[in-house]
Amino acid sequence: MSQANTPEDVARMLGEAITSGDMDAALSLYEPGATFAMPTGFGEGSVTGIDGLREALGGFLAMSPELRINPEKTLVSGELAMVTGSWTLRGRGPEGSDVDASGRYADVMRRQSDGSWLYVIDNPNGSD
Repeated sequence: MSQANTPEDVARMLGEAITSGDMDAALSLYEPGATFAMPTGFGEGSVTGIDGLREALGGFLAMSPELRINPEKTLVSGELAMVTGSWTLRGRGPEGSDVDASGRYADVMRRQSDGSWLYVIDNPNGSD
């Protein structure tokens, strides 16, 4: 699997992994203790850790989605970065209905010892 060389790469690569249905590639973009907030309209609260992430992301993969993530602004402080931008998700709901969702996100990534970046907090709800 390739690695994210910039904070913006993390978001872009997550969109590609979810769109291609590759759970392992998606999970490889998160630190083991990372937190994911459920997008408004898809559930409540948040999950922390790989098992929770696998369950939450599995729900999205079941929709055979197309996920596009558009990073717009990045702030870096040392080994941490906050990336904000927009996302769109299109797929099929459990009853076969069309799902068409979008929103703004505010994510936190951390530079790893090998220079790559991973999610610490994946917040698809922006400032909510």
